[in-house]
Order: sequence, then structure tokens, then C-alpha cells
Amino acid sequence: MWQRFFNGAVPIPSRLELLQNGQMFASFVHSQAKTSLGSLVLAASAKVSAVRLQPPDHASVTYSILLGGKPVAKHLSGTAVYTAGRWQVAVTTFCALVHVAYGKKSSLIPAACGS
Repeated sequence: MWQRFFNGAVPIPSRLELLQNGQMFASFVHSQAKTSLGSLVLAASAKVSAVRLQPPDHASVTYSILLGGKPVAKHLSGTAVYTAGRWQVAVTTFCALVHVAYGKKSSLIPAACGS
């Protein structure tokens, strides 16, 4: 699930299904896909190196983000949540990545992530 979420070849609607409350971020993701940063995101992938279950409904995920098959960010920590019978990337993980990517450009950060 994690690697599919970060796979730029997977259509955006399918990726949003893998994000906790993904529809809250649909307009942001679609609009940013057309930017230079968005095109980099769509070209990126992820490799999971560890998953630690935290019952009943969370998992800690250690992963790297790859660009062109080469790591650009290693040993990142994220959270997966088990909701409605499936695992999804936690909103907290998605928002943390958005904050790193956009820095102080708070006007671009979705309201659901806070400012």
C-alpha cells in the first residue's frame, strides 16, 4: 500500500484512496500535480525498509523516497492507519511531507494540514 501510494504511475484517484481522508486533499493534489514540484512528486517512488505494527490500528513505517531509482530522502518515519478494513497512509505523514516540501509557503498548504 505504501509503495503504491508513492508510485507516480498510479493514477491520482487511486492514490487518494490510499490516503486517510484522501478526498479532503483531492483539490490540493490535483492542482499541485501541474506544478514543477508536483511533477517531481509524480516521478518519485518509495521503498519501505521496516514496518512495526502498533495494535490495534496503527503501524510505524520506515521508508525512503527515490527519484530515478536513487534515494533522495532516507530512513523517513511515517504512520499507516487501519481504517474501514484497509491500511492507508496517515494524514499526519502526508501533512508532514507537505510541510517539508512547501516550507513557509503556508498559503499552499491544505487547510486540513494546518498552517
